[in-house]
Amino acid sequence: MRLLHTGDWHIGKRLYGNDRLDETRGVLGEVARVAKAAEVDAILVAGDNFDRRLVEPAALAACLHALEELAAVAPVVAVTGNHEDPAFWAELAPYLAPRILIAAADAVFPVETRSGRLLAACLPWPDPSEVPAGAGADRGRSRDDYAAFVRARVERLADELRDRRRDGGGVAVLVGHLMVSHAVAGGGERELTLGGMYAIDGGSLPTDLDYVALGHLHRSQPLPGYTGLGRYSGSPMALDFSGEGAAPSVALIDIGPNGRRVTEIPMESGRRLVRLRGRIDELEVLAARHPGAWFFCEVVVDQMRLDLVRDVRDRVPDALRVEPITPASATDALAEADALAGRDLGDAYGEWLELSGRGRDDRLVAAFRAALARVEEDAAG
Repeated sequence: MRLLHTGDWHIGKRLYGNDRLDETRGVLGEVARVAKAAEVDAILVAGDNFDRRLVEPAALAACLHALEELAAVAPVVAVTGNHEDPAFWAELAPYLAPRILIAAADAVFPVETRSGRLLAACLPWPDPSEVPAGAGADRGRSRDDYAAFVRARVERLADELRDRRRDGGGVAVLVGHLMVSHAVAGGGERELTLGGMYAIDGGSLPTDLDYVALGHLHRSQPLPGYTGLGRYSGSPMALDFSGEGAAPSVALIDIGPNGRRVTEIPMESGRRLVRLRGRIDELEVLAARHPGAWFFCEVVVDQMRLDLVRDVRDRVPDALRVEPITPASATDALAEADALAGRDLGDAYGEWLELSGRGRDDRLVAAFRAALARVEEDAAG
């Protein structure tokens, strides 16, 4: 059986105010062409079809068109991600084409493909708000509770997969949207969902499945700590300048009697996102090395200029962001760091509370100092 694994489309995402919907349509069309050329048996979409829970009509149309194009090639199995409203998809799911299966809650779908039976266990984004938390729970306890919550859901799905495979055979996969500890962000992910509190260890994922298809991180990569066959597909297009260097792709998974293999297929339709750094008279030459890209320009200047953005865009029309870099800014940053190094951090925190309008709170300052002391003790021990 051959599967195509994709996800994190983030339809509707803007980049510094720039609408990329047409670009996204082109990328998703390329995904469908890859699926057709590879003659895949099923397509796994690992969440975050949309970038926002409030879906604009044009983004919805683009998503439904992409799913229909893929379903014309092979059955599609998808889960919801943290950027999406599961209730939205739960209401819409009954009206989708029969070969489009979207899970807004934990489910196991038996799918008949031209190469046999596929059993797809679906784990939508496990929202941390679903985890009961006692009053005063610390970060470590919350992290452990969340990991246990996700592990229990994964194991229930895996048990059902094992039972169904034992009774009727088939290829068994897990499709999920979640964070695995020590995986590498690809740019554009929501910071609140990347911390260790909202992650599980790769070693807790079941290794007796044929494949684990995950979404959430935008960089394609294997699952850290997982000894079975599984990976993040990454996004099929670059979503943020902080992810520069990660090549957008989809994954083809071949599962057969002679073993299992993953092949990454690079995506060519999306525009590259490139950071440039240099003096203003160097930028045009630097940009020419990357035709068709969008640019984040860090401009080295001797002093601030009011017309800098206009001047840069005259030379590099596809510059979406322009940031001046001055010698003074670097010197000021070093001076601030030196000044902070010689101060009591508790006092500095108290001053920050006042400057931010919150008002100094001696209890918070004391708790901050206690936390620092614990960190220093851990480092020393």
